[in-house]
Amino acid sequence: MTSNSEILNCVREGKPITHIPVIDMHTHLACSSEYYYIPYHTPAEMVRYMDRYGIDHILTFGMTVTSDVSAGNEYQYAAHHQFPQRISTLTKLHAAFPEDWIDLLEDGNRNGTRGIKLISQYQGVDETRIDWSDVFEYARDKNWIVLHHSWAGVERLERWAKEFPEVTFIIGHAAIEYKDIVNKYDNVFQCTCAAFIRNGQGGRIFIEQMVNDMDVEKILHGSDALDLDFGTSIGPIAYANISEDAKEKILGLNAVKLIKKLNWNIDFKEYNR
Repeated sequence: MTSNSEILNCVREGKPITHIPVIDMHTHLACSSEYYYIPYHTPAEMVRYMDRYGIDHILTFGMTVTSDVSAGNEYQYAAHHQFPQRISTLTKLHAAFPEDWIDLLEDGNRNGTRGIKLISQYQGVDETRIDWSDVFEYARDKNWIVLHHSWAGVERLERWAKEFPEVTFIIGHAAIEYKDIVNKYDNVFQCTCAAFIRNGQGGRIFIEQMVNDMDVEKILHGSDALDLDFGTSIGPIAYANISEDAKEKILGLNAVKLIKKLNWNIDFKEYNR
């Protein structure tokens, strides 16, 4: 299935993918993480980097996870205001400070956030002891998504999916453990982020397994850039032994469909397909 792939040919030739929409639903925008400095991190530099790969739009959130999340959130909002058609943002919450959650969400709502980023596993809090009910109740009527680094179990995510059908839930990193609820619930999606770490073959095999186990229209492309490189997510999809139609859906068509459903007011150009 890969021999006649236009997507794969673009990757092999080092050309941007311009014949289909490419949407990245898991990115970070900041100058540093807790571990290292990230050069060329400004919104304008990020957009130029996106153009190199042919990425039309990114969903981004702050890089730092253990410090005050408000500064990182403000940086994302500024990037969105500068490039509203290229960058959307999520509001990050710190699991250890529930007293701040609603204020942070209200600030995000004023600044055009698209939803919520959760990452309790890096914030020293046991996910299974957290009750996110107030957060999801706030998001219920806003066409928001919630992307979590790890939902800490199928039963836990299924509870939220049932209780808050108006909220779109995304499993932040490549997995097959949640396949049954991804296939069952309209508001649960699976991201491909960091698929390459799931096996020793560059992620291609894991992408194939995801497509085999899940409704391909529920799989969304994500990279972890600028923590990782855009190429670490596009490459495994391009090289996967799946149909060209599946590659197109994962890289962008599924996200475009979701974005339109959520009324995010993003204008995607017409493509010659």
